[in-house]
Amino acid sequence: MTEFLLFCLASVGTTLIVARGAIFAPLRDFLANESVRLQRRREKKNLPPSFSLIEFLNGLMSCVQCTGFWCGLFCGCFLVSSDGFWAGLDGLGLRQTVNRVLMLFCCGAAGSFLAPLGDVLLEWLFLSKTLMVRHLEDIDRHVAEHEAAQEANGQEPSNGMQHSPDEAAAE
Repeated sequence: MTEFLLFCLASVGTTLIVARGAIFAPLRDFLANESVRLQRRREKKNLPPSFSLIEFLNGLMSCVQCTGFWCGLFCGCFLVSSDGFWAGLDGLGLRQTVNRVLMLFCCGAAGSFLAPLGDVLLEWLFLSKTLMVRHLEDIDRHVAEHEAAQEANGQEPSNGMQHSPDEAAAE
């Protein structure tokens, strides 16, 4: 169970570092700019579409699900068996080798599934925090406007405290 949890966290974390992290931003920007430059050159010379490693890597690094597959594959290499994926592979029979390769592919698929979920979850958490801060700022602004309006009308500000009708009658 610990290895499974470690795999999940490692594949999602690695994916988000590569696809969203600031440390890889210069590489992602370079790939995006080069990809656009190659497309413009192809359009200008009226060339047919062709494979480009730059465009492939740009697509890979800008897609959380695509990056998740390859990061899951990478993390799976270390977690498929306790001694690592490659250790002792030549001593295995064909069936065991195929099983390990299929398990490795499943690790890539799991990373491809888990990475977008982790991305959405983190975006939601950060967005929720941002929205909460904005909501509290709006409340503070409305209270300040209300108090300013009360002062302009010659009323004493209520400091955001509202009285019930019974308390107002008692005053």
